[in-house]
Parts: sequence; C-alpha cells; structure tokens
Amino acid sequence: MNYIWDFDGTLYDTYPIMMKALMRTFEDFDLQKDQVDVYKKIKEESIRQMIIDWQLPIPDFDQTYHQYEAQQNKGSFPFVEAKDTLKKLQEKGGQHFILTHRTVESTWRLLKRDGLDSLIVEIIGSDSNFPRKPDPAAINYFINNHQLDRSQTVMIGDRKLDIEAGNNADVQTVFFDLDFLGQEITATYFINNLKEMVQIF
Repeated sequence: MNYIWDFDGTLYDTYPIMMKALMRTFEDFDLQKDQVDVYKKIKEESIRQMIIDWQLPIPDFDQTYHQYEAQQNKGSFPFVEAKDTLKKLQEKGGQHFILTHRTVESTWRLLKRDGLDSLIVEIIGSDSNFPRKPDPAAINYFINNHQLDRSQTVMIGDRKLDIEAGNNADVQTVFFDLDFLGQEITATYFINNLKEMVQIF
C-alpha cells in the first residue's frame, strides 16, 4: 500500500500550537473570537477559508499568524502512535508520502528532529506550487512520479478537504476523526486512533 498523509492534526498534534498562535493574532488585531468557534472553523474547513469567510485583513492576519506559529513550532510533536504506525506499515511494504499546507522544509525539520524522516519518501507542501487540497493535483503527482497503483493508494487526513482530495484523485481515503464534529464525510474508512491503520491495512 501507498500512504499519503496529511501532517497537521493527522501525524502531528499541532492544533494546540496553531490555536495559540491564532488566538494571539486575533488579540493583536483587536478581534474578539470564541476559541471553540475558531477551532471548529479551521477543523471543518481551513485557516485560509476562515480568513476569507470572516473577512480578516489579508495578508496581514495570515503573516502575523504564521510568525507566531513558527515561533512555537518546536512545541509540536507527533501523535504517540505515529512512529510505530508508520514503521509497521512500512514493514508490510508500505510507502509513506506527506501532503501538507505547511512548507516542505519546516515539515522535514520536525520529522528529522523526531526520527521520522527516514520513513517518508517525499513531501509536497505549500511551497511546492500545487493547487491546495481538495484539488487532486498533488496526489496525482505522487501517483505518476512514483508509479503508484491508485487502487493500492490511500489518503489519510483529519479534515474534509483531505478526504475530498483523495476522492477527487480516485484513491482510498481514511478520515482520522478525533473531534466527532458530526460532519458529513464520504471516506473509505474512519479511525479514531492511528494504530487502527495497521489493523485495516
């Protein structure tokens, strides 16, 4: 099997850091926002969509948020089960790829720090010049560049747009549901813990 992973909220528990950076940014712009509403918005959609829908100052808000998030980045760590799950799936012949909205370099930096870099074949990030998820272009690149069989490829993510990207690329999908927000998600499989991946595949 070939595994294309989302990073934030799927392999790494980065949302606490992201939320701190977002709430600090709202304070800087004198905007009163409820933390629960913010979290729900970015989990169900994305930070970019939140900025558009809530008519936040562009690009100032985004730049300020990313500065705060980068300062706190070292506080982000993989989910407890991530390394063991990646290793076990690789031992079964699996290949791992990452498709993320963060930069390629910052993603590799965290993976190397935590000893996960040797488990990953390639990363596509926000600076890789592909359309953002749910566009399937990046997944199609992985498939074409590495001669992957679509029927043996799966996209794993914690947000609807990850699953839609996989569906749009005609690969299997796994929705990692930690929050039980009750969204309508059309995925091949649903998991609540990464170790379930080893049982499924």
